[in-house]
Amino acid sequence: MTVQAFIGGAGCGKTYELMRALSKHLEVSPLDEGQKVLALTFMHGSRRRLEERISSIPSLKGRADCSTVDSFAWRLIRRWHDLAAELGHTGIDPLQHDRLCNAASDLVQIQEVQGWVAASFPVLLVDEAQDLTVNRLKLIQGLAVRLQVFAAADEFQCLDEKLRPNPACAWLDEVCVPTKLAQPQRTDTAELLEAATAIRSGSSPKSGKLFMVQLTPKPQLAGSWMSSNLSWYGGGKSVAILTPTLGLFARSALAWSAQNKTKRGAGPYAIQVEESETSISTDFAASLGLQEMNDILHVTALLTNAGDKRTARDLVEWMYTQRRAQSKTSFSREEIQKAVVRSFAMRRRNAKANDRGWRAMTVHGAKNREFDNVIILWPAGLTASDDQKRRLLYNAVTRAKARCLVLVQATGHLKAAPFA
Repeated sequence: MTVQAFIGGAGCGKTYELMRALSKHLEVSPLDEGQKVLALTFMHGSRRRLEERISSIPSLKGRADCSTVDSFAWRLIRRWHDLAAELGHTGIDPLQHDRLCNAASDLVQIQEVQGWVAASFPVLLVDEAQDLTVNRLKLIQGLAVRLQVFAAADEFQCLDEKLRPNPACAWLDEVCVPTKLAQPQRTDTAELLEAATAIRSGSSPKSGKLFMVQLTPKPQLAGSWMSSNLSWYGGGKSVAILTPTLGLFARSALAWSAQNKTKRGAGPYAIQVEESETSISTDFAASLGLQEMNDILHVTALLTNAGDKRTARDLVEWMYTQRRAQSKTSFSREEIQKAVVRSFAMRRRNAKANDRGWRAMTVHGAKNREFDNVIILWPAGLTASDDQKRRLLYNAVTRAKARCLVLVQATGHLKAAPFA
């Protein structure tokens, strides 16, 4: 087992070091004909950005396969379907991610499977390794028996409280001596660097001009501050409005900004909101008003006025495919809902990375991304441990390259972690 790892805070160049280490390795051990580098990460957003970075390595010439761990697990299951069944893994749907990864993790403990993967992918890159759950980590560990592994992680950027202590970081410490990166690369703005350091260490971040914390008890006030700052430093810049949860405070502030002008004439500004595929697909399916059982003509009629035409088209194509393949003309509400989820999941999987313009999202959705300026909406109703709040604010603040404004709804939050 050969593993090389890089650990360090947000923006310290972990992915850059991964690419550099891979380039050096390929100079000594070039790929054989037909071989590729396998690059895995947890989320599709991270996968798209990893794909962009790895494509910049001239010696690879496109010979890289970037995927989420879940997608790669599904490929293993399809290839070794009978063997997975012998191990007790049957009837797995591609959307059952935990079952997928449990089955794939068991498969890669077998020498023949390890050898099959190694023949095509002698090198494995793992980015954002701190987000790997135990079963996904087990898959990586099985591959590491035969593959050269390069990994990057930062325990403090893990937002899953179930992963503490972090299994991936503990494993990396066991199998290698990780290279620790401390020099920030994303920004040289002193106020942002000092704020991030303070939050990470449990101290109070100091509010100034380029990193500012402002009390905004009402969504209208938060919306006004948001619009003013978009007017001041949003022109031609990428701006992210981040929030721990897209709840009432965040949505109301965004709605105010989209419908009103400030006293100085800033706005209105309609901000594109990025939501999870689960949330979007659930809302879409609910809007159809499905019955318990639905025939093709009934569903097609419901889709006539559907807001998302692409998903409507995908759903119609799926139903007619089922009719041709299985003579099926009626579908349960659950079957249709799963088809809707698959449509949105495929779209997210194939979408290109785009951090330009102005957009709103959760802190989780912004992981491994960077923007010129960041506005954080911190709601009063946030219930989490002090440690989790620090991690959420740290992950949000470290997305910014130039400026960060934090709009806090509750006075009490300014007197507690992560602000005090």
